[in-house]
Amino acid sequence: MMKRINIFLRFPLLAFLMLFLPLQLAAAQRGDVNDDGRVNISDVTALINGLLGGQIDDSNPVMDVNADGHVNISDVTALINHLLSGTELAPIEEESELVEIDVNGVTFVMVPVEGGTFMMGATPEQGNDPIDREKPVHQVTLSSYYIGQTEVTQALWQAVMEDNPSYFTGSKKPVEQVTWQECQDFITRLNALTGRAFRLPTEAEWEFAARGGNQSEGYKYAGDDEPSAVAWYSYNDSWQLRGPGSYGPHDVATRNPNELMLFDMSGNVHEWCEDWFGDYDAEAQVDPEGPATGTTRVYRGGSWYFDEWFCRVSFRNGVIPTYRSYGIGLRLAL
Repeated sequence: MMKRINIFLRFPLLAFLMLFLPLQLAAAQRGDVNDDGRVNISDVTALINGLLGGQIDDSNPVMDVNADGHVNISDVTALINHLLSGTELAPIEEESELVEIDVNGVTFVMVPVEGGTFMMGATPEQGNDPIDREKPVHQVTLSSYYIGQTEVTQALWQAVMEDNPSYFTGSKKPVEQVTWQECQDFITRLNALTGRAFRLPTEAEWEFAARGGNQSEGYKYAGDDEPSAVAWYSYNDSWQLRGPGSYGPHDVATRNPNELMLFDMSGNVHEWCEDWFGDYDAEAQVDPEGPATGTTRVYRGGSWYFDEWFCRVSFRNGVIPTYRSYGIGLRLAL
């Protein structure tokens, strides 16, 4: 209680502000601590309570009122000064460049995907290959997000989980032999280490990114109409290339990237998505998250042991969340 009293004593105008300051719309959301769409005295209270309760995230630009990279008592002062004098708060800049993140000495890259609208499913460039689970084609609109430039490597998994479940070991190879639930456990630990909010991509986010987002050139595979240019799959993963008895996933980023500079979205290993597997709906959708319930989880992309049919950007399938395979890994979203 004394801490609360001391903080309010530092700001004797708080009572006056509560009574007389008008509500103020914020063009940017910096300072809108209670997330009600307005910056006003209630945000001062919310910020103080957050500081007292230890519910502060230094990486949250909404709470970082003075934009110095830290959330502390100086942000309370900055917010009060803003309300009293109308001083401008720095706008929250959306990250539009590659984001490089280090976890226990292992670095990985997240790529921005600008939001947009696309047609999802069995679009014309897929020819006669699609099956019913890829239909009907439907319009999807997505907000901006980030997605991993590569599949999660064994090195990153080891740095977070302190083990490596993969059958085909190699630090730069994608992790495999991981269930959907184990991927969730990995993400929980990764978020604790980084202070971020990583997750699996939704199925729609995965397909939009694989197609090249707003830069899409309409390829059948993720970055080309020739699968061997962008994918490791059964055709180019034979013993003729690697020697008798040698097979399995390859190091990530050793085929060409797609339009967004994303690697291995066709081939190498399949990738878990967040969604339950279900039938498509013909209606237009905004930021879809898949069915509310189900028995199988979606995985997307081809793998080293299947042919090019599985490498298509519209290919989709589902398996039970406890399924484990040396052909399934994951890619992060943010």
